[in-house]
Amino acid sequence: MRKTEIETDPFELSERPFNKPMFGTESMDAVERKVWNGGGLEAGRPASRRKRLYLAGTALTALLVCCAVLFMGPLGDKANGTIRDLTTPLYPQRVEAKEGLMLVDDYSMSMVGQKMEYYSGGYGRLVVDPRFKMVQQFRRGDMLYYRLPAIPGFTPNPEISGSDSQTARVIGLPGEKIKIEKGRVYVNGKKLDTFYGQAKIVGLDEAAYFKNMKASGRKDACPPDCVKDTKNYFNANMAEMTVPDGSLFVLGDFWSKSHDSREFGALTQGNIQGKVLGYDEAGARSPHQTFGSGNMWFTGIPGKLGILNGRISTSTPNKIVWHFWGAREEFEGKNLRIEGVHTSDGVKKPVLLQEDGSVIWEYEWGPAYGPLNGADASLPSLIKLDESEQWRLDIYLGGKFFASLFVNAE
Repeated sequence: MRKTEIETDPFELSERPFNKPMFGTESMDAVERKVWNGGGLEAGRPASRRKRLYLAGTALTALLVCCAVLFMGPLGDKANGTIRDLTTPLYPQRVEAKEGLMLVDDYSMSMVGQKMEYYSGGYGRLVVDPRFKMVQQFRRGDMLYYRLPAIPGFTPNPEISGSDSQTARVIGLPGEKIKIEKGRVYVNGKKLDTFYGQAKIVGLDEAAYFKNMKASGRKDACPPDCVKDTKNYFNANMAEMTVPDGSLFVLGDFWSKSHDSREFGALTQGNIQGKVLGYDEAGARSPHQTFGSGNMWFTGIPGKLGILNGRISTSTPNKIVWHFWGAREEFEGKNLRIEGVHTSDGVKKPVLLQEDGSVIWEYEWGPAYGPLNGADASLPSLIKLDESEQWRLDIYLGGKFFASLFVNAE
């Protein structure tokens, strides 16, 4: 099993700028002997002087390192009233799914940031190590996969989790006191100063979120009531609680899309199913993105084609509303044709259904031009995918290829 590594600067030099030193040790010795001999001193003096210089340089280096440690100390885990996490990577890595590891699909939005992190719809299955089930095996910042607890007063929302399990991040360890004030997480009274220590929406804090909204130029994107609710979200509070022994305090990175310790309290050890290591390196799903439009979330190609996020089943017909972006002439009067290709064999199949349940290649009608969820045109459809795993849906309008979309059937 390969350890997760923190991403480094892609422009960082990995080698010395020269293949070999311009001056070797022998050359330097020869130069120094000439200098010392020219002064009439004994031949053995240079080596002694070099030794003294070496020792002095070593001592100076050690002194500088000690000063740096003393200076950098406050930037470590705990200092100046804050707790910092300098090691947890912002983005998950691709790892090999070796024997003994689990592969899970997570279609919840609990951990998504600006790159839709930990979302299986675009990046593939998550690799989970089931050997991590003890509380003491986890540190702050770790990702875990857990079973939603069955406790009185807590009812999971299927639109948030979609299953009995979910991913979240370890925030508080046994014995620690956790609270949330104005959207900020505090551990033992100290602010958790890291990328996962405050309320965010798809990785954006309050200032960045409203800045992006303003830049979009859409005044209807968030009416006054929406603005009020959103500000309340970014400034949420939670009373302080102490994490019991044998438990962890967990939070999703996208709070409003997560079932976590804010709702059901500390997560007990018995609900932990494993540690999330990253994405399956052999299971990349597609280059398509998940993006927002008109307060809805889509999977597809921003500015061109999208479908609302959700599961696609192999057991029943699936109602899908296609959303299109473009000029009127691209859609009006253009029949919709969809060719389904299962990526395991590359064979094209019809996937559109008529009301009587028969499978056809093409509808005799096309998208209706008019705004819907921020799109320029839309078309409802029924599709049937008879195999699980990944499909490529090739979309044609009026006999002309328009775009391809990757989806995963279950």
